[in-house]
Amino acid sequence: LALWHEDRLPELFAALAQAAGLDPALQKSLWPEELPARALRDPLLFPAQRFMLGSARSEGGFVPDNERWAHELSLPEFEIDAQAVSWAQFAEFAADGGYDDAQWWSAEGWAWSLAQARRVPRYVEQLRNGVLLQRRGLLQRVSAVQPAMHVTFYEAEAWCRWAGRRLPTEAEWELAARQGLARGFVWGETGEWTLDRTRAYPGFTPGPSGLEAPPSPGDGGLRVVRGGSWLTSPRRKHHHVRRFVPPERDTLFVGFRSCAL
Repeated sequence: LALWHEDRLPELFAALAQAAGLDPALQKSLWPEELPARALRDPLLFPAQRFMLGSARSEGGFVPDNERWAHELSLPEFEIDAQAVSWAQFAEFAADGGYDDAQWWSAEGWAWSLAQARRVPRYVEQLRNGVLLQRRGLLQRVSAVQPAMHVTFYEAEAWCRWAGRRLPTEAEWELAARQGLARGFVWGETGEWTLDRTRAYPGFTPGPSGLEAPPSPGDGGLRVVRGGSWLTSPRRKHHHVRRFVPPERDTLFVGFRSCAL
């Protein structure tokens, strides 16, 4: 449990340091090498099937509360992006006036957008003619084929509606991560929003930790983030991991991918 908690901290420290605008020299040690550039891959189609979501008791070892316990679901056929939405793809939404058109946003998302007066995601200085953003405390140019990140759930949801797609459910995401690696499913470069609100799995039994436990009914506004970023500890980077995040949070290294309607 102590190690699980400790493994959270490097990524959290990097997010906090960036949000606080700490001196670049102090941030440098918190960041790994830059993300690789990837060519766009075709979406993947998964057939309808029965699927066990969550960690099984038989797997043994330490199991965080929010992964307890594996339960069977019936998933219909779905198509999902092979990789997270890139800066180039997100830039098309911004250039098309996506931040100015309420039809792409939920009521909560539009209210957030108006209150923030946003035209680009957090830390972004430029999306047209190349991507410029604040990273490691410095203004940097990054590859447009890197995954977009530091986006809120609201921005991810709006992009999907604009593109005629939707966010995946957490069950779809986990199935694709488990079955799609050999077919080109890429994850682990950014955390990823899903459609789901936080909930305890059926048959949940609390462990000794209370760490990342399923929220109470009053916390139902939180959303489930799956996967992990390139700053996430390898021990916390597996397909069962769930994080519960407020939909307006944009300081974390979180992006998204989409599914066909």
